[in-house]
Amino acid sequence: MVKQSLSAYFYAVALLCLISFPVSTWAQGETASSPPQNISATENNEVFIQTSVDKTQVYVQEALIFSIKLYYTLAFERGASFSTLEMSNAAYKKLGEDLNYTETLNNILYTVNESRFVIFPQQSGEFSISPIRFRAFTQTRPTRNNPDLQTTTQRQRIELTSQGHQISVLPVPGSFPSPIWLPSTQVTISENWSRSLEDMRIGDSVVRTIQFNAEDIYASMLINLDFTADSKLRYYPAEAQQVDITENNGVRSEHTQNITLVATEAGKFTLPSIEIPWWNTATNSLEYASLPARELDILTVDGKHFETQTGLNDSKAEINNFWSSINLNLLLFIGVILLISILFFAPAGYLLGQKIQKSIHKLLTKKDKGKFKFVSNLSNLNSSYKYLQQACKQNDIKATAHYFLLWGQAYFQDSSLYNFDKIIVKFDNDLDNKSLNPLIKDLQNCLYAEDNICSFNFKAFVQVVNDLHNNRKLKKRTKRQYNLPPLYRN
Repeated sequence: MVKQSLSAYFYAVALLCLISFPVSTWAQGETASSPPQNISATENNEVFIQTSVDKTQVYVQEALIFSIKLYYTLAFERGASFSTLEMSNAAYKKLGEDLNYTETLNNILYTVNESRFVIFPQQSGEFSISPIRFRAFTQTRPTRNNPDLQTTTQRQRIELTSQGHQISVLPVPGSFPSPIWLPSTQVTISENWSRSLEDMRIGDSVVRTIQFNAEDIYASMLINLDFTADSKLRYYPAEAQQVDITENNGVRSEHTQNITLVATEAGKFTLPSIEIPWWNTATNSLEYASLPARELDILTVDGKHFETQTGLNDSKAEINNFWSSINLNLLLFIGVILLISILFFAPAGYLLGQKIQKSIHKLLTKKDKGKFKFVSNLSNLNSSYKYLQQACKQNDIKATAHYFLLWGQAYFQDSSLYNFDKIIVKFDNDLDNKSLNPLIKDLQNCLYAEDNICSFNFKAFVQVVNDLHNNRKLKKRTKRQYNLPPLYRN
């Protein structure tokens, strides 16, 4: 019994030596510049596994590539398998299909099966990848599927376990300016427009498509991106489309968003620039993916440029600069001269001012009379009303909106009513004509609806407009009536 126990003990020691020797031999063969890896082999190096990572230090949520390679010269029975990947505080996904190829090491031709995973650590600190276990049984008879692999005379069980990996995970840099953390090797952003922006008028719409691409990032990390920059234009963002592209060498994502811009006012507008900060993990530096600011000149309904008071503002600025450049002593001298002039010429100046005031009053009175005469002309009201009726009969939503704006300007005799919001406010002030406002809002919603899918009651709309138009003409005739002189004097 003692002899048997001693023989069993020495046999176990010898077996351990044979198993451990190849492991140290393969480990010494690795160069210092190669990525960290671990190897576990059988007694004669007929089967061994090798695990490696492409980085030993990463940032939080930075992509880490983990590789598992199985080298073998023996044939296995069905059921050979690896253990599942185990780690804490990390998200991972397999990259593509397993790779199968051959490789010669130490004059031995091996068949290699490689599996690759992308790992995203979720917390800073030390991160560990648990050892991988491989289990299989050798095949005892050759088959057509493995003519280059060796078989064994007896069925043998193979169990190999790799070493674990320790990764240092860095936190988000304190200098990063955004709450959306984007660690990547390359990020690009671009835009496209559905139409030309040169001839946009009030009521026109355009779709802005923004494409955002990022390497080594899944699209789920981009869900909080916002491309709707503040502006005076109305915008209607659609739901973003996100695509993940997984390849053997890594992952990349595409984030596409369509934003519909609607011109509700005429004039010049500025779409602010868009800047998305991201961290370049290749250069370990902060970079920006940006779109420049864009100027838009929205035309009026009739295709004209909206006149602004920029010229007046420029002249005021020039006057202010002129007065600010005058010497203080010169100002004092001019003040003394003005004071003396006022004291000596005050009476004459007073009389002259009275005459000038009367002349200006007469000119303004004539101008107002001419303006009233122009306002009282209803030819524009009748023509716009006629075209509005034709547009409603044809169920043309854009033409109806266009001629209704012209009719509203003529109806209230106010050229500043160039959009629906101002006309709605005007009708809100008119207590007798509030019945049109709900129909105006329906017209506005249908005009800006996506894919023009909207039902508008043209018949009810033209009926209310017809009543308002006829009532206005009736009021106009009533104002022109006058009383006849009495036939007999008292």
